[in-house]
Amino acid sequence: MVKRRNIWGWFLGLMTLSLLLSCYVSRPQPFAAPTDAVAEEVSLAGEELAAAEGAESDCPLRVEAQARWTSAVEQATQAARLAQTARTAQDWDEVTLAWAGAINELQAIPADSPQRVFAQRKGREYVQNLAIAQRRAEQSSAPQIFPTFGSPVLDEQIGLYLSYIATLGTPDILIMGSSRALQGVDPQALQQGLATQGYPGLKAFNFSVNGATAQVMSFVLRQVLKPEQLPRLVIWADGSRAFNSGRFDRTFAEILNSPGYQAVRAGTLPELAEKAAVSPMPNAVALPISAITAQGFLTVEDRFDPDIYYRQFPRVSGRYDGFYSPFQLEGVQSLSLEAIATYLRSQQVPLVVVNLPLSDDYLDAVRLRYEQQFQQYLRQRASQHGFILVDLLQQWRNQNQLFADPSHVNRFGAAELGRLLAANAQIPWSLLRSQPTGS
Repeated sequence: MVKRRNIWGWFLGLMTLSLLLSCYVSRPQPFAAPTDAVAEEVSLAGEELAAAEGAESDCPLRVEAQARWTSAVEQATQAARLAQTARTAQDWDEVTLAWAGAINELQAIPADSPQRVFAQRKGREYVQNLAIAQRRAEQSSAPQIFPTFGSPVLDEQIGLYLSYIATLGTPDILIMGSSRALQGVDPQALQQGLATQGYPGLKAFNFSVNGATAQVMSFVLRQVLKPEQLPRLVIWADGSRAFNSGRFDRTFAEILNSPGYQAVRAGTLPELAEKAAVSPMPNAVALPISAITAQGFLTVEDRFDPDIYYRQFPRVSGRYDGFYSPFQLEGVQSLSLEAIATYLRSQQVPLVVVNLPLSDDYLDAVRLRYEQQFQQYLRQRASQHGFILVDLLQQWRNQNQLFADPSHVNRFGAAELGRLLAANAQIPWSLLRSQPTGS
């Protein structure tokens, strides 16, 4: 019997090694080889069961810790077995629950138990398996809800926002903008900052889309979202790129050529309905899934270090920066800004425009001249159209640690921006406190 167990353990170990190697090779595409991932879970769980069977006779273990450990291994084995045949979202939900149960048992092992250290390390592995199962469940349940708008991030943000509303109601604050806002304003940090300022319980969602211009934001606010889906306050956080009418608007051009745009023009708006999974709209696509959080925020860990950054990317001076050539603030983007301000005012939704920070490395003499023109433009439009301007352009010129690259902030900067906005006296936060929040 002992010999058979040793042979079986050797076989499982060999199987695990080969599967681990295959997983490392395919790491950039975590779902490219689901069979290998499932087999690895089964193999690892098999080893743990074998170890659990022999543990009691190997050393004097505390009764409670041993019971917790055995229960954890049993649930992990069950999770691995379920994963072998999982196909639907419900199947993967069961796998997820089993891994979560195993993790809970490991966490419940007493801190002074000799098994605690090993259990915590094993728990890390179970957490990784749990994350795989959760992603599989999310992929399996991604609804086909509407035709694409030509931008996977826009498709994802629309579906996520509608699901957010179905769960929590419309947010009090909607953050919007391009990639600079998508990774640049942390809605959770904004909520926490507002709570410390005496405004607890407010909800914020980041509805930003990479490459978004004023035209894109006008389309989303005025044509995609229904009036009842609007927030109580909009924070439009961006920079001059989104307002430069001299450049070709590639993102909006893709939207114009999309089946989603044609559906909206025909009067059909995106929606999340139970029937969608059974009878989706014509040309419907599955909701894209990325690293964007439940509140629409993209966490970026990178820290901008010019010495390292410019070994990978060329240094481009403002004189040759295509984002400013040509530079024209009057035009279609300016008309879109006016349309947004007018529409939100008609809906009694305050608009706050935030000119986001740029790094000192980015703001050379040429770019700074363009940006100063943009600052003057924003001041004039704020006066004309009645929106609030918060200009943070040169707020962090010497703080590279808050940037991911010369023009985008990282998660540390995004958290700091959330706190700065929460403490900004220009923004009428008191209007949100005076009205009850929907739920």
